Amino acid sequence: MKQIIAMILLGGFSLQVFSFSEVQEKGYLRVAVYKNYAPFSFREKGRLTGIEVDLGKLLAAKLGVDPLIWAIGADENMEDDLRNTVWKGHYLGGGTADIMLHVPVNKQFAKENDRVIISNAYFKEETVAVRHNSKASIPLTKLFADSPIGVELDTLPDFYLVGAMGGRFRENVRHYTTVELAMQALQEGEVKTVVAPRSQIESALGRSADEYLFSAVSMPASYQSSWVVGMAVKQGRESLVAEITKALDEIKQSGELKALYQKYNTSYIEP
Repeated sequence: MKQIIAMILLGGFSLQVFSFSEVQEKGYLRVAVYKNYAPFSFREKGRLTGIEVDLGKLLAAKLGVDPLIWAIGADENMEDDLRNTVWKGHYLGGGTADIMLHVPVNKQFAKENDRVIISNAYFKEETVAVRHNSKASIPLTKLFADSPIGVELDTLPDFYLVGAMGGRFRENVRHYTTVELAMQALQEGEVKTVVAPRSQIESALGRSADEYLFSAVSMPASYQSSWVVGMAVKQGRESLVAEITKALDEIKQSGELKALYQKYNTSYIEP
């Protein structure tokens, strides 16, 4: 211990080395994913599964350790999630993760959250509107103006549609607690279109996705209709980031990452 402290005081290099070696020593990589977030992480017959659950297992295998997947609940904002999950831990306990997945990769956001290292973009998400093929001939703005629209409550699509064009569509917006419930309403005819992230819509539709038309939604830049997701690691653990970067590159180049999205009937959009 004295030798480690001395090396840290002399230059800090050993701190970076130790950050990866501690993962090797404990024998597992603790990976945080969001719970109830299909197709990325969700429970099926009681078993935790999904794209990012499988990705966490692949990363751990590349690092030569076991995966320990930790399903977390979302707090009020991403800053809270990073604090509770990566760099400090929740006041109720539970420790921290070695790595957290599905973190927005954005220069300004990274600058504002400098207690973590945000890197390793692996997917681009986009907001789309989906409607049955029988409604394909109707312009999207007309469909919004004339018919019920399903959205997940308190999300960017919700805020946009309630305020767009001076509130023109406000009365048609129908709120649901999840994208899955909004999609169920679409399939049952309660709404004529749903606006949500493409991946969640595709997950809800499964193999029936070909029966529906996906359309881009033009939003002001402040609404960020598309975004890139990556990973967060606690600041100071640069050697762990380097190993994860190497592992992710191998997973991308081998085609394993794209295959994960195909496995869960989700389009893979390269960042």
